[in-house]
Amino acid sequence: MKTPFDYSRLPPVTPEIRRRVNRADKSDTVPAGLSMAEAPPGVVIERVEPGSLAAEAGIVAGETLVRINGNDVRDTIDYYFHGADETLELELRDPAGAARTIVVEKQSPEEQLGLELLQFTTQQCGCNCVFCFVHQLPDNMRKSLYIKDEDYRLSFMQGSYITGITLKDADLERIAKQRLSPLYISMHAVDEDLRRWLLGVRKARPVVEMLEFFSRHRLQVHTQIVLCPGHNDGEQLDRTLATLLDYYPSVQSVAIVPLGMTKWREGLPDLEPVTPQYARQFIRRTTPTLKSVAEEYGEPVVMIADEWYLIAGRRAPSYSQWPEVPQLENGVGMVYHFYRDLPEARRLLRRLKPGRPWRVGAVTSTLSVPVLDRVRDLLASEAGIEVVALPTVNTLFGETIHVTGLLCGQDIAKTITAHPGFDQYLLPGNCLRRYDTKFLDDMPLEHLRRKTGVRIDPVLGGALDFVETVLAGAGLLEHQPVTEHPFLQPHWSNT
Repeated sequence: MKTPFDYSRLPPVTPEIRRRVNRADKSDTVPAGLSMAEAPPGVVIERVEPGSLAAEAGIVAGETLVRINGNDVRDTIDYYFHGADETLELELRDPAGAARTIVVEKQSPEEQLGLELLQFTTQQCGCNCVFCFVHQLPDNMRKSLYIKDEDYRLSFMQGSYITGITLKDADLERIAKQRLSPLYISMHAVDEDLRRWLLGVRKARPVVEMLEFFSRHRLQVHTQIVLCPGHNDGEQLDRTLATLLDYYPSVQSVAIVPLGMTKWREGLPDLEPVTPQYARQFIRRTTPTLKSVAEEYGEPVVMIADEWYLIAGRRAPSYSQWPEVPQLENGVGMVYHFYRDLPEARRLLRRLKPGRPWRVGAVTSTLSVPVLDRVRDLLASEAGIEVVALPTVNTLFGETIHVTGLLCGQDIAKTITAHPGFDQYLLPGNCLRRYDTKFLDDMPLEHLRRKTGVRIDPVLGGALDFVETVLAGAGLLEHQPVTEHPFLQPHWSNT
């Protein structure tokens, strides 16, 4: 008989884990134990929009906005929340410390003051999750990648997942008062010993306590479960899902994602990987639950990431019967989302005259090759354009990492060099950072182009953008594609 796993004993925080986390530049973060709702007031004004109400009132960049109508301003959320009134009494402080108060009259609550405030400092994560991706990063990457954030404000503003272990009573009161909803919470398990073991912490606000609070205040949350085979699956998963569904509609959705394991797991607990066999078994066991929940609640409240199907070698499901997919950023419905505008792409192709022969090499992850089949077949049948998928092994993080957003410049360069002769090479746009078009290994896109000496274009959207990018390269389209990918940043589950 197998000895039950003792979840009361936390995995050790090894020197290797401490060393990896200490790589981060924490100059713009605050420790995990502080309450963001109790931060001292005052945010520096970075810019004043010319011609705005603030400019007309004489407010200048460099001043500090301390209070609005007697309410403390600690960040941009306070600024927008308290700035909704039509009459605003603003308490300001100049760089020398001199204070002044001015009154601004707005024509309507929707009218904006015209201030841009400095971004608030981010709260650090105090967890040592057994599956934490930050703990699995190699050396010599940009320091910002080693920062583990756990900030409910970023959860509200950007959809970042938090565990909730740092939430103080004052933070919860602020969340309720300012209606910071929806939030994105990593639950993982409702068995508290198991959850604390997964998070690597001795104390954590219980899941049910958080759910009770959100439900009582009619706040919405989207939740995720990072599944670790042999730990929070099986009966533990059934129990977790049952508890979360008890709090619907406060719990708007539950996404189950497979843990990601890189080759840099030295000093971390031993975990079982998600194999194709396990993925197939998991899909078979979970599918009846997904269907019954969707039928009972009228929407797909419980979903599993497309990666499960790709690992299992199966076709990802369609979500066409639902108006939206709430966990798209978590990889749920990404394949469906990619093909939503395929009919428009087909209509575009049928309006064009055939051009010269054009061969395209589409760089993608090792699991995503089948995802390109339909768009490849469409370009071949309608325009005579050959598209060949070029699977790229992730040598930086390891062959078990299949996410396109984690492909790096060096690996892509190897793939392109090994497959010469194409007229155009395409990249998944989410492997590039938005503001400087760098890969995770800090190689700029332009450097990759110079290194390989070929035409390389990122695909920033779905099937239509894919087709337009190919047609533009072949000279069959006058305009360049303008579709913007909604998730250009690499995504992984830190919490």
